[in-house]
Amino acid sequence: MKVAFIGSRGIPANYGGFETFVEEVAVGLSNNYNYNVVVVGDIHQKQKENDILSYKGIDILYSKYSKPNQTIRFYLDSMLKVWDADIIYSCGVGNAFFLFLPFIFKKKFITNPDGLGWKRLKWSESGKKILKFMFYLSARISPYIITDSVAIEKVFRDKFNRKNNINTIEYGAYINQTIDQESPKIKAVLERYKLSSHQYHLVVSRLEPENNVDIIIKGYLIEDHSYPLIIVGNILRTSFVNSLLKLASDKVVFIGGVYNKFELETIRSNAFSYLHGHSVGGTNPSLLEAMASKNICICHHNEFNKDIVGDSGFYFKTQQDVSNIITKIENNDFSNYKEEVFAKVTTHFNWNNIVKLYDNYFKKIAE
Repeated sequence: MKVAFIGSRGIPANYGGFETFVEEVAVGLSNNYNYNVVVVGDIHQKQKENDILSYKGIDILYSKYSKPNQTIRFYLDSMLKVWDADIIYSCGVGNAFFLFLPFIFKKKFITNPDGLGWKRLKWSESGKKILKFMFYLSARISPYIITDSVAIEKVFRDKFNRKNNINTIEYGAYINQTIDQESPKIKAVLERYKLSSHQYHLVVSRLEPENNVDIIIKGYLIEDHSYPLIIVGNILRTSFVNSLLKLASDKVVFIGGVYNKFELETIRSNAFSYLHGHSVGGTNPSLLEAMASKNICICHHNEFNKDIVGDSGFYFKTQQDVSNIITKIENNDFSNYKEEVFAKVTTHFNWNNIVKLYDNYFKKIAE
């Protein structure tokens, strides 16, 4: 069976969640289930990877367009390049205006809409309206829809009246291999970032308004807590980020982006807790990685996060909630929560299981 993934910037993954997802699922299907897999990347990926045509058994094609700068053309060009595939899987709703093609020709075309993109504050009002309309078109016309969260599926069913051929398959994570480990390398990472093992609260996030880092920081500052708040995230000099940086102190520490995998795993596994403010996405990879690191998870109160963590974590709506929860976990033992979220990853939210679910799903719709 030939399966094509379009809509990501391409593999190997260099950018974000969609790219990591495509690499893990594509390689898993190819290596473990003998699929013929094609991934289409954009022009920037072609330049970055020197026009490679194969990666870990995956055939690589490139659009002549840029995903961030020429989005609509990128999606259409990518779809047409793999029109002969048995199944075409689109990451994102960028093909919304052209979905009449797979609809008319009865192609096995799947749209993964990601989160509720039209709610992201980075878009203008007109941009939000266009994006919401693209979600609506996808809901009405895409032959198949896969969401990465039960809560996103519910939005498509209730808000856009999508009733058939819609399913949920979440993302996965790998177990953090630095959990409970001691080594000179781990010690060096902690010393480099001036961290003491299990004596800091952690945020790993893009510093954007919908990720509620401002609520987390201001809530943390309400009281004098025992452990500092460490924030990992690329520092782009936007007005929002500048407002956050004004809150920096010896107890609120911005360490910038951490792109070395081992270093980030070490920082995660040695955190006392992880605070997750994402509010408009579905299943968020950063939250899964925290769970795979045995972190106590303190999450923004929304259905996306509750679907993943369930009763094995804490939830906040306000700054005061954040402060109260931090005080509570600093003064009580909630190690059982660490084990419970970790078990969710070992039993379900792991890449081996996610790839298996996709194998079952693709075989079912190909019948």
